[in-house]
Amino acid sequence: MIKHFFLISKKPEVSAEEFRAYYEAHHVPLIKRLLPMFAFYQRHYIDRSESRIDAAQAEPDFDVITEIHFANQADYDAFLNTASDPDVLAQIRADEANFLISNATRSLRISSME
Repeated sequence: MIKHFFLISKKPEVSAEEFRAYYEAHHVPLIKRLLPMFAFYQRHYIDRSESRIDAAQAEPDFDVITEIHFANQADYDAFLNTASDPDVLAQIRADEANFLISNATRSLRISSME
């Protein structure tokens, strides 16, 4: 199982509720249509009222952790190849412009010890 996480920041003018609603109603269906090769796709929204264990910690600079799992390397490679296709990327970026800051997104492949 290959896991990939994205740390995503909303646009400042978009409320947390608007961000979540747009992501779930518009962006998720787009990603599922364009990039269907994942086995698992989940969003973890930051609860700003409860996001820090220690008050001295800095506020997170992202609003959602998106978690995507792939059954195997071939599916992961297909995801990366399709996501980098200029036509697919243009559709994703056009949608992102409605609610998130594309160039602030951080992407991490995670290795798990299970």
